[in-house]
Amino acid sequence: MKSIINKTLTVAAVGAVMALGMGQAIAAPTPVAGVIVGGPGETTFKFSNLTESFVDSVGDNLFGFGRVTQINDLNEGAFCASGGSCELTYSFRDYTVTTFNPAGAVSTAVFSGGIIDFFLDDSPDSNLATTTGFTDGTPWLSLVGFESTETSGPNAGETGTLFSSGASFNNSDLIRGFGAGNLSITGGAAAEYFGNGNIVTLSSSFQPSPEGWVLPLSGTAELQVTADVTPPTEVPEPATLALLGAGLLGLGAAARSRKQRG
Repeated sequence: MKSIINKTLTVAAVGAVMALGMGQAIAAPTPVAGVIVGGPGETTFKFSNLTESFVDSVGDNLFGFGRVTQINDLNEGAFCASGGSCELTYSFRDYTVTTFNPAGAVSTAVFSGGIIDFFLDDSPDSNLATTTGFTDGTPWLSLVGFESTETSGPNAGETGTLFSSGASFNNSDLIRGFGAGNLSITGGAAAEYFGNGNIVTLSSSFQPSPEGWVLPLSGTAELQVTADVTPPTEVPEPATLALLGAGLLGLGAAARSRKQRG
């Protein structure tokens, strides 16, 4: 009879482990404050188009607007948690030029400060050419420039929140370049999920805007942000509980049979 009980325990235990394994969810796209982003611990990539001002001397302030076109593998519209239409836009401002060097084979510029606010609304109407419709809706995420020191590249040794390099920085008709920097999360509806104070990396490209645009430069930008929340403790699925219950019933029946035979 002891062997029957051991066998019953083994079958129940193996079945429970299999059911728990099936019930545990791998980190997956997660709706956060109306937007589908990466799951806990995953990096969320936000790709966007932007337009921005032209700066050509120390003390100038960089500002502009952007619209998110893709989050991870979801295109614009598909990342709306509601399943309907929405847009995720942003505005950035107060990036102040601290170092500007248009001479040489590579032009460089370093900025301090910086504020970026993302907005979510259900009426896609933003227009990069006219810079309208970018601050509608609910603040989804707010960030400020986070200071760091470059360790490589043409801006090595410089300290700032945004570093740019490229060509023809003193000519708005010929300028081409890239930017990179860090941001710190400060607020917004999604801040708790991504973690207030957590660092976000930013990279961008820029070039002259098409004719007729309000702001002289246009380009793309990507933000990478990792949620620091830990997945919730796994709770057995109903099927798992049922399996465990069946195993206990089997043990009870075996015990009763043993008692009766004894």
